Amino acid sequence: MVDKMIVVIGSIALDTTRTPKKTVKDVLGGSGTYFSIAASFFNQIGLVGIIGSDFPNKYWKALDKRADLSGVQVKRGKTFRYDSSFDLSLNKRTTIKTELNVFEDFEPVVPNEYRSAEYVYLGNIDPEQQLKVLEQMYNPKLVVSDTIALWIKTKPEKVKEVISKMNGVLINDEEIKLLCGVSNLIRGSKMVLDWGVDFIIVKKGEHGALLCTRETIFPSPAYPIDNVIDSTGAGDSFAGGFMGHIVRKGKYDEKILKEAVIYGNVMGSFVIEDYGVKRLLSLTGEEIEGRFQKYKKMIKV
Repeated sequence: MVDKMIVVIGSIALDTTRTPKKTVKDVLGGSGTYFSIAASFFNQIGLVGIIGSDFPNKYWKALDKRADLSGVQVKRGKTFRYDSSFDLSLNKRTTIKTELNVFEDFEPVVPNEYRSAEYVYLGNIDPEQQLKVLEQMYNPKLVVSDTIALWIKTKPEKVKEVISKMNGVLINDEEIKLLCGVSNLIRGSKMVLDWGVDFIIVKKGEHGALLCTRETIFPSPAYPIDNVIDSTGAGDSFAGGFMGHIVRKGKYDEKILKEAVIYGNVMGSFVIEDYGVKRLLSLTGEEIEGRFQKYKKMIKV
């Protein structure tokens, strides 16, 4: 049913990721990809994005099993590529090269059958593209967005315009400091809440996440993993788990928001256990629920 579909716009990429142990080239990545696969364990997904004519068929098949791809455009040329490296801690990432390719002139078109969907996730792409997607939706009841430092630096007013139209925002700790011009995450979160959103999630990498509403502050640790392989996509996978749980519950009261943060941490913990989306593709619903229960026991006092 389309009303239970999450419509997501985000990048679909071929990533080259360099870690101290290994380099993987042209693996399936992108914000839309990670979110869609993570959220597909909870809901039906409609993905809006663009790929080039060089996009491997095996990746298309992998995505097609997890999401409806009616909103994915295929254009002659090269798919968006991102090349980056991680330090020894696998927490600090350095961009080596970004090739927008077909993504550079991307004009998102939401299929007619998606437009009545009640749930929308705007991945961390150009805020003007985010707004174009939102304009094509009829009357969604929950819209959540993400952003990155690039757009905060180059289009800050557009980023704020997007946020003002959201029910919820996901953003990492460095980005909220940049966006709000403050060093304190709580103060920054309160500023964003004043712009009109119902909740904000500040992602803190290996330190978990911080949920803030007007009534609640809920800090949650990351699920402990002793063998981190590749932290690419952890934030987008968090978003997929977080929003996926909210949508399957059909509401976002305080209890469900807290549960959703835990599911976000759980999905983020799985993706970092292997390169790219490999771990997500082998994951089962039973594993997700098992780790969710372990997490709840872990934080219970």
